[in-house]
Parts: sequence; structure tokens; C-alpha cells
Amino acid sequence: MQIRVSPVIGLLAAVALAGCATWFTNGEPPEVHVTNITPLDATAFEQRMKVDLRISNPNGFDLHVTGMDFKLDVNGKRLARGLSNKELTVPRLATAVTAVETSTSTLDLIRQAFGMTQKQDLAYTITGVLHLRDGTLPFDTSGTVLEKGQLPGSTPPAPAAP
Repeated sequence: MQIRVSPVIGLLAAVALAGCATWFTNGEPPEVHVTNITPLDATAFEQRMKVDLRISNPNGFDLHVTGMDFKLDVNGKRLARGLSNKELTVPRLATAVTAVETSTSTLDLIRQAFGMTQKQDLAYTITGVLHLRDGTLPFDTSGTVLEKGQLPGSTPPAPAAP
């Protein structure tokens, strides 16, 4: 028994596969670092924030960003989710800064504040996807905002004895 494929079906399959290839852009993932968080308005249930992000493009081509979707965790706990449809271009081998308004539960923010101790770093992880003109590019970056003992109101560690 011989299987015969119609030329029309073959053409449709080729077009579909080519279309899928453009959903994921080839390239090195960008680094996305949090540079500032500014509180905005708050209600009993929600806290709005402006999160400033620095996007570093390690690729040899410009990233034409049409939007982004990210999740921001602080010390392993979710702080906020951000969505943006702002367009910007991150030049090749360069950086660009953008601001995204996010929201979080007021209760989650209170839990974060009570969970902070002087015995741990204030670390964050931001994961998400940059939506580009010709596909998407995921990112996953971690950083430290403050190291142990540097939270406001903390006492500096005692110097080591000689």
C-alpha cells in the first residue's frame, strides 16, 4: 500500500511549519533587571506599582519589542505580574530601560514585608517573555537588591576580630 500526499496538503504543511518557526526567535535570551520599584495608588485589596526594567540585548541584532509578560518574585515569593504592550527597540549589544505598571495583592505585599529578615539577602527573580515583531524570546534573570544586614533600620555587622 502506497501513501500518496496531495501537493496542496504538502504546500499547506510547509507553510504551517514555516509559520511555527517564527513564533520563537533564535538568539541569546536577554537579561532583564529590576532597576526601581515605585509604589502607586493602593486600595484595601490591591497595590499598584511602577517597575523600571533594564533590558540587555546580547545579540548581534536589534530586538523590536512589541510587549512583555513577566512575573516578579522576591525572596522566592511572588510579588507581582506585569503586562505591557509598549513598543521599544533594544539595540544590538546594548540596553534600554522601560517602565511597566504592575499590581499585587495588598495582602501579598504585607506578607512580603513581614517575611523580610536581616539574616537574608533581598533577592529577586524575574521571568517572562518579550514579544517581538517576529516571535517571542523568553528571559529569566535573578539579582540581589540588598545583601544581608543592609535593610533600612538594620545594624551593620560587627567587624571581625583580628
